[in-house]
Amino acid sequence: MRESFDIKQLCIIPPPYGGVSVFVYRLIQQLVKDGYSVGGYYSSDNDDDAILASPMFDEWKWMETSKFFPKVIKYIRETRKYKLVHSHFSLEGMLYLWTLKTFCHKKIIISIHNSMVTEYYLRSNPINRFFLRKMLKSDVTWVAVSEQGKNQLLQLPFIPTTEIHVIPAYIPDSREVSPLSNEMQSYIDTHSQIIAFYGHSFMNYMDTDIYGFSIAIESFSILREKHPSLGLIICLAEDKDTERICALHELAKNYGVDNIIYWQIGAIDNIKELWKQSHIYFRPTATDGDSVAVREAIDEGAVVVASNVAPRPPGVISFCYGDIIDAVVKLEDALAMERHPIKKNMQYYYQMKSLYDIMLNKDIRSI
Repeated sequence: MRESFDIKQLCIIPPPYGGVSVFVYRLIQQLVKDGYSVGGYYSSDNDDDAILASPMFDEWKWMETSKFFPKVIKYIRETRKYKLVHSHFSLEGMLYLWTLKTFCHKKIIISIHNSMVTEYYLRSNPINRFFLRKMLKSDVTWVAVSEQGKNQLLQLPFIPTTEIHVIPAYIPDSREVSPLSNEMQSYIDTHSQIIAFYGHSFMNYMDTDIYGFSIAIESFSILREKHPSLGLIICLAEDKDTERICALHELAKNYGVDNIIYWQIGAIDNIKELWKQSHIYFRPTATDGDSVAVREAIDEGAVVVASNVAPRPPGVISFCYGDIIDAVVKLEDALAMERHPIKKNMQYYYQMKSLYDIMLNKDIRSI
């Protein structure tokens, strides 16, 4: 069958709202604007009529190894008109990708969006590891969003035979976003400065809270003693784990700050507006890749204070992870600084677009 479309993105677009899903949706939108034909996937939670009716989007079903035979037909059918398939699920689904490459002759890009490659490889089932080895030995194109992810890929028992491109997963949001809720806006207006914290969910890495909710709460409780008009907005995108949410409130009560924190429980699609009105974006993560939120907050003028568990973009103030005093000192430094000028950084989009052009045998388009 003739391949009439350019790129099929193997990733869910929002909802749910997360760093990868937001990046992929912006990538699709920008590529379409630049004349590419691009498709993707949506989850069962998506109620956007335009997406649901579009022939370029299909409903996502997880690529379980145990359900390979009934599901692989679905992916062959949904990708058959595309020249290139770009997976954003790191090391997952290798049997499916190998099938698309070997039997359907698809060009494949695999993006590594986090720094947990080593741990995932050890937990992965033997079939996935077997086909991962085959993919590593093939001419697949690998993209890591950070040097840390690239280095972990190079530490696997079998390393890629092709170049690993390092391209941060960030594209500015070009939309005009809606205002914040009246309640959140009122909270911002009644505080002198705002620290914003975002956690997608209660994820754990080696039994440690990845996003650092407790660090954010404890740091804020210390800062409030000196800055009584300081505000903290905690955003938690996934709202289903009510037990953990209650435990978080209980922790904040123990520090005496539960009723002075603004709790945004549930995803919001205008978080760019929050970065624009926050003085600090605080990211005390236990592990990290190249964070979309960090780069977006910088673009929107916020001062970013983040843990030193991963290389950070220029201008980020880093603190020693696990050292609450150092975190508070760095937050104090950030509160004394002016917000940065607002800017839009498109360089990583252009790098990704150039890679697509090479693989699609297009003339490299001027940037």
